[in-house]
Amino acid sequence: MGCRMFTYVKAFDGQQYSTLKRQCLQSGLLFEDPRFPATDDSLFYQGNRIGRVVWKRPRELCEDPHLFVDGISAHDLHQGQLGNCWFVAACSSLASRESLWQKVIPDWKEQEWDTERPESYAGIFHFRFWRFGEWVDVVIDDRLPTVDNQLVYCHSDDSNEFWSAMVEKAYAK
Repeated sequence: MGCRMFTYVKAFDGQQYSTLKRQCLQSGLLFEDPRFPATDDSLFYQGNRIGRVVWKRPRELCEDPHLFVDGISAHDLHQGQLGNCWFVAACSSLASRESLWQKVIPDWKEQEWDTERPESYAGIFHFRFWRFGEWVDVVIDDRLPTVDNQLVYCHSDDSNEFWSAMVEKAYAK
């Protein structure tokens, strides 16, 4: 008889994804994360050096946003404006192992935009990171920093693919 180990996942900062998403769907409001506000202070330690940052939701950046376009690939990542080449390398490594990215991006199909059920979208995502010997679940809203309408975080070749920018935002939080 086989034995399955239970993997405990800790909610970062006490934020429970399913509870927050349910509250947003019931209220009809998109999630805005009070613990990672859409401000320069969430991006910079010592002042903004990249220009005026405007936080936008993916639907404000393209008509048909997706977490993934034609799957996940290590080859479709580009560095953002925050000097994050180390993060692009980590994401590329993550993208090359499906068993890993499915742990970091849990329930990805459930988190994907659903064009047939737009009312099921709440502007909330969650990602998991292995931190200090345990999995930590990090909740974020979908507001992404832009300068001149270009993503500040790392981004894909496809202008409507947002998994890498969302993972970077969760990691920054």
